[in-house]
Amino acid sequence: MDESLRRRLCDIRLVAMDVDGVLTDGRALYGSNGFEGLFFNVQDGSGIKYLHRAGVATALITGRTVPAVQTRADVLDIQHVYQGAKVKLEAYERMKADTGVGDAAICFIGDDLPDVPVLRRAGVAVAVANARPEVKSVAHVITAAAGGCGAVREVAEMILKARGDWEKLLKRYFED
Repeated sequence: MDESLRRRLCDIRLVAMDVDGVLTDGRALYGSNGFEGLFFNVQDGSGIKYLHRAGVATALITGRTVPAVQTRADVLDIQHVYQGAKVKLEAYERMKADTGVGDAAICFIGDDLPDVPVLRRAGVAVAVANARPEVKSVAHVITAAAGGCGAVREVAEMILKARGDWEKLLKRYFED
């Protein structure tokens, strides 16, 4: 990792992310009764919890409104959830006002065209491995993992390692 990126990662106070294609693999389950289910990766969830332990806030910005998203946010203690954000940049600006965190201290993770305006504002712009080429072209970082398959965990570890918090976290699990 180059020094410029490491410095920017050290400044991150908020990690915001799209949901479909980032926190999930993009699949949605529709039943005959209208129920919709989404598939979430538990390692991504652990990464979010690790960020919280290190004092990094998290947020979700998604174009759809799905009860499962709020349920997942509640399970992970994600305090800032913006659903139905047809124009994600408007939700991003609301998030900044709600949190008091400026662009330079925000990492945003996206995968598709509606994420591009937000990625262009964030201090650290991340595209998941299976993001659209146009999204990758504006990203500072492209994950090795695909959306819904550990990409968020990868970003969490990258931030925690850059900040020096990863070793502190490991002690919790490896101390005798």
